[in-house]
Amino acid sequence: MRSARAIPKINSAPPAAPPCSLDGSVSPQMMQKARDKLRELRALHDDGLLSEQEFERRKNAILDAEYAPPGATPAPLPVRQGTELGFMTGQEIGPQNRRYRLERLIGTGGMGQVWQATDLATHAELGSSEMVALKILPPQLTQSATHAKLLIEEATQARKLAHENIVRVYEWAQDPATASYFIIMECLDGEDLEHYLGREGALPLSTVQELLQPVAEALSYAWEKHKLVHRDIKPGNVFLTAKGDIKLLDYGIASRVRNAGSSLALETPNAGTHGYRAPESGTHQRQPSPRLDVYAVAVMIYQMLEGRMPFDDARSASHLPSAPQALNAAQWQVLQNGFSLTAELRPQSVQALLEGLERAAGPSPEELAEQARQQQARAAQQQKEAALAAEQAREAALKEARVRQEELDQRRKAEIQAAALEKQRQDKLRREQEAQRHFEAEEARKLRKEALRGQLRARREADAATALQEHQELQRKAIVAKAEAAYRAEQERARREEASRAAAQQPPAPPAAA
Repeated sequence: MRSARAIPKINSAPPAAPPCSLDGSVSPQMMQKARDKLRELRALHDDGLLSEQEFERRKNAILDAEYAPPGATPAPLPVRQGTELGFMTGQEIGPQNRRYRLERLIGTGGMGQVWQATDLATHAELGSSEMVALKILPPQLTQSATHAKLLIEEATQARKLAHENIVRVYEWAQDPATASYFIIMECLDGEDLEHYLGREGALPLSTVQELLQPVAEALSYAWEKHKLVHRDIKPGNVFLTAKGDIKLLDYGIASRVRNAGSSLALETPNAGTHGYRAPESGTHQRQPSPRLDVYAVAVMIYQMLEGRMPFDDARSASHLPSAPQALNAAQWQVLQNGFSLTAELRPQSVQALLEGLERAAGPSPEELAEQARQQQARAAQQQKEAALAAEQAREAALKEARVRQEELDQRRKAEIQAAALEKQRQDKLRREQEAQRHFEAEEARKLRKEALRGQLRARREADAATALQEHQELQRKAIVAKAEAAYRAEQERARREEASRAAAQQPPAPPAAA
């Protein structure tokens, strides 16, 4: 997220009371507006900006204005004497060595006024200076030494926060003429989330997550690096700059300025804004927990999704708002845990809350299809790698060395050759690579041809050996047959000779009788 400048916003004064209906009755809309005003008035009282007496006077004035008969002139709201800031455009404030000229009133509210101002010291030194924002606090916030000390501690802590999604606090100072404390901050251009929601209405979940992710990162940074909790998360303290950046405003500044008699070490003030404030804020805590901010952000998520707050003025444990249509059952359970009355049931951080919503959403059909495609691609790739494993193992070392050398040569040539020779070098390199591939292919072809020739020679030699063996066998058989014939002839001759000898040895036969 890139850094940008923007104007910090603070709450504006509540709108004027609407008149009654023509018949003197009070419409539901008028009653709702009266309740809104009383809720804001109660928040100012809880924040220590109104005494009990002032609160009662203003409450009665609001009720009189809302329920006055037609034509009656409502009594004006009482003014708190000695607490109004009378600064004007063009006025210079600040200590002698660090003066600021008020250029334009940006906003005003219970926490004072915010002005766009010029840093006169920087302007005098450099001839120009960027605008800054001055948050001028009303006198009642620093009327005691305890209040002032607490404010200075808060401003000093805020100066340490250096994050792209947190508005920068440069310095604090006191105007000697009015004794008013003011804080010098980064000047921003854009609008806060409260005005954005008022214009856009309910938002889709993807937009809510996109807007709140920078807030989660800023809160995580402040807690992990500085152990700081914001304690006043609300749409009015989330700023959308004109450049599209998200900035978190009022990081604890003046939110802990309460009763002067409270202990700085043990008292955890009832910080936060009504409706977004966690139930445990205002209890004694040595170390505020990030779960305070988790509660506020969970309420904001519901508000951004539905265009309304999840709870009425007085939240009860038995009351449960309806589930936003943009959330499934698992996501709704995560969000309910986020604004649980029991702090231990909430996620440990806003980042964990957003991640829980994202995990509970489950994969979309597009994501499932993409996962299946990736699995198929991985399987095909694994098969291909298995088939090429043996060859790659043999050629890996040589190929890697050749590639490294070629890359080194290319880089060296690119450094010393002009742009006009670059194309020639690339062409030459390409031709060399093609020649090498052709050479390797030709060598492979020759090897295959030679292998075939060797196989043919071996086959021919095997055939010749077989033929020789057959010829020799025929010769052997002929010799054996000839020997057998000679043997038989010799036997026959011997028999004839024996017969002749036998015939010769026999006496002659007597002559036959006449």
